[in-house]
Amino acid sequence: MRAGNIVGVLPDTAGLRADITAPAGAEVGQVPGGGVVVGWILVADSTEAGGARLDPVFLAAGRTWTPDQYRAAYGAQLGVQVRD
Repeated sequence: MRAGNIVGVLPDTAGLRADITAPAGAEVGQVPGGGVVVGWILVADSTEAGGARLDPVFLAAGRTWTPDQYRAAYGAQLGVQVRD
């Protein structure tokens, strides 16, 4: 998980979805699938080019999540891919 501070929030454009990915062999039986992207956050992150990254905010398991929150709850090995 990458550490960072949220420095801004943007609304989403309709039609995007966050899918959860996992490495082969990972146990994902109790991991909820991804869902609709409802917004975007700008996260200060000194490990990224330009010092920030743009992450989706998505619905899963009845609440909103950022990728960092989702990985903290369900496993650091999980990834989040946005698609239309």
